[in-house]
Amino acid sequence: MRYLVAALLCASFTSQAHAAPAKQIAAVSPVKPAPAQPKREPALPPPEAMIVLIRSSLVALSQANTTNNYTVLSALGSQDFRTANPPARLSQIFGSFRSNGIDLTPVTFVTPQLTQQPIVANGRMRLVGYFPTQPMQVNFDLQFEPSAGSWKLFGLGVNLAQVGKTAGGAR
Repeated sequence: MRYLVAALLCASFTSQAHAAPAKQIAAVSPVKPAPAQPKREPALPPPEAMIVLIRSSLVALSQANTTNNYTVLSALGSQDFRTANPPARLSQIFGSFRSNGIDLTPVTFVTPQLTQQPIVANGRMRLVGYFPTQPMQVNFDLQFEPSAGSWKLFGLGVNLAQVGKTAGGAR
C-alpha cells in the first residue's frame, strides 16, 4: 500500500522596493544608487540541524494525525506555509493517514537517510529521503525557508512504501 500526501506551496510572494529619485548637489551629476548586490542563497545548516528539522517536522505531523489537531504543525511553518495551509486544510490533506491508522511515531527514534543532496535554491532548502522503518518505510520531501533567523517549514510531502521498494521520496 502507498499513501501519498503533499502540501507544497505553489505561490511565491515578492516585493519590489522603489528607489528614491536621485538628488543633485551643485554641479555634480546625479547620485546613482549603488548597483544591486546579487542575492546570496542562505547557507545549508549543519547535518545535525537538518536531522532535527526533518525529525521535528515528521513528529509534529505524527502528533497532529494522532490528535486531529493541526494547529501546531501549521504554526511551525513559515508565513507562506501557514497562509496556504491553515489547520483545517492540513486535517483534510492528511485525513487518509488518520483513516488508515498510519503510525509515524517510529520517526522519533530512527535516523532519517537522505536520498538527494540537500540544496538551497530560490532561498529554500529541500531535504528528500526516508526513515528506514519497517514494515513500511516513511519517505519525505521537505522544503524549508528562512524566517526570523531560523529555517521554517514551507512544503511537506510524506508517503509510505513497502520496505525493499525504491525510496525515491514523496512524488
